[in-house]
Amino acid sequence: MSSSSSCEAQNLLIEPFYGGSHKQLIDLIQKEIPECHLVTMTAKKWHWRSRVSALYLAQNIPFCTKYKVLFCSSVLNLAELVALRPDLASLKKIIYFHENQLVYPVREKKDRDIQHGYNQILSCLVADMVVFNSHYNLDSFLSSIGKFLHVIPDYRPKNIADQIKPKCQVIYFPLSDQVSLVTQRLSANQTLDSETSSNQVVSSESLSSSQTIDTETSLSNQIESSGRLSSNQTVDTETSLSNQIKSSGRLSSNQTSDLETSLSNEIKSSERLSSNQTEDSETTFTYGCEDCESKSSHKQSYYQNQSNQNSSSQSNKHIRLSCEQMQVVQEDCRQENTSVLHSDQKTRPLHIVWAHRWEHDKGPELFFEVVIRLHREGCQFYLSVLGEQFTDYLEVFENSRATLQDHILHWGYLPSKAKFLKVLESADVAVSTALHEFFGVSMLEAVSCGCYPLCPNRLVYPEIYPKQYLYNTSNQLFKTLRRFCRHPEVPRQHAVQIDVSKFSWEKRRSDFKTLFGF
Repeated sequence: MSSSSSCEAQNLLIEPFYGGSHKQLIDLIQKEIPECHLVTMTAKKWHWRSRVSALYLAQNIPFCTKYKVLFCSSVLNLAELVALRPDLASLKKIIYFHENQLVYPVREKKDRDIQHGYNQILSCLVADMVVFNSHYNLDSFLSSIGKFLHVIPDYRPKNIADQIKPKCQVIYFPLSDQVSLVTQRLSANQTLDSETSSNQVVSSESLSSSQTIDTETSLSNQIESSGRLSSNQTVDTETSLSNQIKSSGRLSSNQTSDLETSLSNEIKSSERLSSNQTEDSETTFTYGCEDCESKSSHKQSYYQNQSNQNSSSQSNKHIRLSCEQMQVVQEDCRQENTSVLHSDQKTRPLHIVWAHRWEHDKGPELFFEVVIRLHREGCQFYLSVLGEQFTDYLEVFENSRATLQDHILHWGYLPSKAKFLKVLESADVAVSTALHEFFGVSMLEAVSCGCYPLCPNRLVYPEIYPKQYLYNTSNQLFKTLRRFCRHPEVPRQHAVQIDVSKFSWEKRRSDFKTLFGF
């Protein structure tokens, strides 16, 4: 397909695999960069798109003397296209690498198709600018060229990486506008929470610096001192509870970055927080979401059948304090087989989300191995398995679904970005088990929506995530998730230490505009 832009456009955008993050980026560029003409092919059979798309595109790209810039993803064999369309050779040619095929994981060496990586090397030699979505992507590509070409039996080319390197740069993938709105909303809530917490501390004149006061009692005294909480106060889950713990002297100011040590400290803090909580305190829930609506003002399930979810969409779902507790309930959506669930943070089961392409390189086998192990040990948790499935069918998904049926909240691809983000907002922990990842859009979207990330300590993840969110082995991932199942309030109260705003379009806009000469 092509966009409705006329041949007067100066910028030619080409995407042979128009789906997922490829579609997200090219649509954003078309929206934000003036005078663009878009030519695309559907996101199917990427192996064939990589091999033969140049011929189809050469026949379908309009001839236009106005073009000045050609922007494409690395799925396209740019060298073939330019050879087939000499009129495009004089354009400023920019190729964007969402991933590179030189380090694509294969089960056996003989399974590697050299053609895909070879096409990418040729495309870089033809391009004027080569852009990668992470430093890991760039470094792994350049460092693998020599070894990759070594499979050629004789007459091997030399110094190819040296020819490509001067053209290279890194521009992080820009997250979507919807994710930016989520981030802004959470930021606004955090600001309000900080002000609210400060006011409550000031109003509680009975607090003494030498006293050790339980959080719940402290908040109760603050509420009584101030008379009442304003009915329009909005309290963010993680920041509010984190501030409460800090104000009661429960949280150490010197947290370690090690995953297990960090989690152990948070669990101990959480246990101290919950040991004195009153179980019978009344809590009123305030909802405002098209997917979830409360039917009771007391402790009840906030998971509702999706077919009956009709209330209007707002920011987050919060508890309005009526007594001693200050807790916040995250939104979640439950499928038709959902039973009544506990709504407080301590007893409500952990919600785990895995949101990746349903393909071998995303490591679904490892993920389901760990989750089924949780199931067999009797852990309480809920599960959402999202992501798009293309042509390859992996039996592990259906086999695992049967075993995990009682845990499943959502299963399969959600074509609506808004609904996808709603599920991420409802989840507590987002897991990656990727074997092949150069940025990880869905994981950062999950972080933007308040999820605690758990990523393998490899690939691009150490570039983006602090050590406390990285695991080294499947057993460590299992132990962390088991700990979270036993203490689900820990990830819910945790404020993730990642600045997602640096991946926003607002921060990346100038980088992309510079590519196009603006």
